[in-house]
Amino acid sequence: MPEARADLRPILRNATPAQLFAAVEEAWSSGDADGLAGLVDTTSVRIGLKPGGSPTAAMTRSAAAFLFQDQFRLVTTQSFQLLRMTTDTGATTASARWIGDWGGSQGMRRLKVSLEAIYVGGRWYLREVRVKS
Repeated sequence: MPEARADLRPILRNATPAQLFAAVEEAWSSGDADGLAGLVDTTSVRIGLKPGGSPTAAMTRSAAAFLFQDQFRLVTTQSFQLLRMTTDTGATTASARWIGDWGGSQGMRRLKVSLEAIYVGGRWYLREVRVKS
């Protein structure tokens, strides 16, 4: 029987803010609403995906997935890129650029996305996702 090697153990996802935001970037870029929903803290997450709109509380991962799916259905994402990450006591924020095609008269848009994460139970989770004009 082969020995277990430390470098072959699975990596705990979201053990650091950088891992969380990398997972967000990957899921958003591929339009994976369920993947994004798996990254939220359902005890306190607020999601605002319509530019300039107020964030909505999502109390379950299914509710979060619905909010992401609803927006991804309307927008064809061309690019989602994290630009900056800042860590403060107890929370970490990141900013991203979202380029997508809203179709019709809105067409291509370049928007800012702010992300806020908190550390809960040994992992980092999204606490807020807000799209800005």
